[in-house]
Amino acid sequence: MGDQDSSQELPQRVRGVARAGPPSSAPPALSDEVRQRMQAAVLAERADAAQQDADAPTGPEPKATGPGRAANAAGHGISRPPQSAVRPDPVRPDPVRPDPVKPDSAANGSASHKAAAPVRSGPSLPPQASARKKRRRRRIGKLAALAVILPAALGAMASWYFTRTPAGISPAIVQRQELVSRGEAAKWVAQQVSHSDIVSCDAVMCTALAAAGFPAANLHALGPTSPYPVTSAVVVVTPVVHEIFGSSLNVDWAPMVLATFGSGTAQVTVRVIGPHGAAAYQAAVSADLAARETAAAALLEVPGIDASAAARKELMAGQVDSRLLAAILDVGADQPIDMVDFGNIAPGQDAGVPLRYADLAENDQADGQDSSAYVRSLITDFRKMNTQFRPASTETEVLPGGQRVLRVEFPAPSPLGLLGS
Repeated sequence: MGDQDSSQELPQRVRGVARAGPPSSAPPALSDEVRQRMQAAVLAERADAAQQDADAPTGPEPKATGPGRAANAAGHGISRPPQSAVRPDPVRPDPVRPDPVKPDSAANGSASHKAAAPVRSGPSLPPQASARKKRRRRRIGKLAALAVILPAALGAMASWYFTRTPAGISPAIVQRQELVSRGEAAKWVAQQVSHSDIVSCDAVMCTALAAAGFPAANLHALGPTSPYPVTSAVVVVTPVVHEIFGSSLNVDWAPMVLATFGSGTAQVTVRVIGPHGAAAYQAAVSADLAARETAAAALLEVPGIDASAAARKELMAGQVDSRLLAAILDVGADQPIDMVDFGNIAPGQDAGVPLRYADLAENDQADGQDSSAYVRSLITDFRKMNTQFRPASTETEVLPGGQRVLRVEFPAPSPLGLLGS
């Protein structure tokens, strides 16, 4: 899907509209079941984060979410959904190569695609100082590991250019094209992919990602004997990675393309890992699409929340990220919201990738409210959201027609199952 690699195929692995009038004060005309499902996800996540902060002896106190919003949620008898609805624990498949190298747990992270927490050792230190030292040691360790394998990886790349370049094309030209693709991919991943997720890449690509600002501790370098990186959230498929796995990685374990850079033998794709395999991932994608369609239809019935014709079409098609739906519903309970459009900053993505940003009109404030005060209020409310419901960025943008909007954006990849089934 979306990957058009024209290089010689390698042997396959065996499979293991505007508002009509002022908002009414009557309750929204939507079913309690749908509204509870959307708000339950927000409230449960908020309660969980608050409990974790309360349990931590040195952690900051959780931010208040506002009495109006809490009372609104409580009035609907919301209960917390099971944790498994957020992200299922991946199951690592049986190795398919002779004597595969087991991934480093510190590099691959836990079953939820997050980096593993370091183990405390040595004399006790103040919590903040201890955490800083652990993070520093971890970064140094990862960079040292990259330094060891980088020369070999560069040698392998050079060999690849001369042995796999199509006849009549200079290897030097292909190398320059791939370097451009790698640089664009590194910049995109560092800006668009969640920095708390694990990203797999070849050693050279990992070095470029670290230089672009992605946390080195959350990069997993792939080598010739690496097994499929199923405990990562994202994999950057360069020609070197394609050389290691053939097309089986794309087909069997990473079927969704988040972004594509370059073409032909110099193409680099950024893909989502399906930890249970492609079939299970596609089933989860279909179920999540249906849940987003239902939630979006309910969102459009809420008084005070409006949408342009284009935004309404995207919502009804289930194209909008679940986190955006839940966040807009929560903020829209307190103040009016007008959705202008949705989108992604991603070249060459697959059609099924959810839209991760929303452009909200900055002139939809309540009567008597200043526009700038309205925008500040929106930003404050969005930033009160907890963990995955808090946008990665909330910034003013000017659309091609000159309209000023507040762009609310979440990182990639979009989680599945967040709204339940």
